[in-house]
Amino acid sequence: MELLHNHQTLKTILITSTRVVYDSNSVAANMAAIVSHQGNRVALIDADFKRPLLHELFNVPNRVGLMDILHGERSLQSLLHSVNSNHLFLLTTGINNNGKTDPFASQQMSKILSQLSREFDKVIIHGPPLIYTETASLAAKVDGVIVLIHPNRNRTDNTRVVMDKLQKTGTRIIGVVMRDQPKYQVNQSAFIEKLLTYDRRAHLPT
Repeated sequence: MELLHNHQTLKTILITSTRVVYDSNSVAANMAAIVSHQGNRVALIDADFKRPLLHELFNVPNRVGLMDILHGERSLQSLLHSVNSNHLFLLTTGINNNGKTDPFASQQMSKILSQLSREFDKVIIHGPPLIYTETASLAAKVDGVIVLIHPNRNRTDNTRVVMDKLQKTGTRIIGVVMRDQPKYQVNQSAFIEKLLTYDRRAHLPT
């Protein structure tokens, strides 16, 4: 953890899943909380327009958010919610009025991530599942992707196909988290510490 300030390889991190998850937990939110508690400034983004979750976890309104910034209707600074003193800030999804277009393919999304990268130590994104095409667009814009898999619900072959497709786009997969495992909560802090000290010569365990 103490190497975070000097380690700039991974500024923007996307958390996505191989399947649609219907629970009230968010690995992205847990990770952001742990990192921010170490004294780092963290921007946490809810980018799952089909099932927004983070505004409920942090009890903040979701009338406006990321979608409004993408449409050029609001500024980024005006929509960041401070949820942990001056360390953790949340950007909710806002209302998705047009589900037919890819919201992450635009240059505006790149500008948002660039601005947040300059102002925060880490930018952690709660993203949509990999089954949606726009997830690949978002994955291509971040420094690294963590993929959640569900061994009790996913066919191994299907998961491998999804991972292969993602890697072929040039996406850097920096870790795989197996959900629904008793050891998950015990190993969470250790996993995050390894993530924060990741470099090209070291690989996270899968």
